[in-house]
Amino acid sequence: MPVPTDPRSPKQRVADQLAAARRQLTREGLSRSQRRALADRIHGLEGQARRLTATARFALSYATAAGPVTKTALPADRVERIGALAARGADRGEVWDIAVRDEAGADVTGDFGYFAE
Repeated sequence: MPVPTDPRSPKQRVADQLAAARRQLTREGLSRSQRRALADRIHGLEGQARRLTATARFALSYATAAGPVTKTALPADRVERIGALAARGADRGEVWDIAVRDEAGADVTGDFGYFAE
């Protein structure tokens, strides 16, 4: 698993991507399908932004040779910090099956830089 070099927080990354998508949507000459794709992207990013609010809590789970590990009620910045360690362990083959779930139980692993594909 590659370690991201982006110093921004997950919330800032989403905010920047959202601003860029909104700027693109205002460009002239976009086809209807391009506008629809951008609107879908904006909708998805807005959902990510809601999930990454300061009050949002997440569960980070992964497996090791010693057994499964689950950390609950983590704010997004703690998921990033612990995720960095888990990602390094995955690179060494010591950690696998990493997943992040939001409070509703939805898989939001890809919302975090260490796990985005």
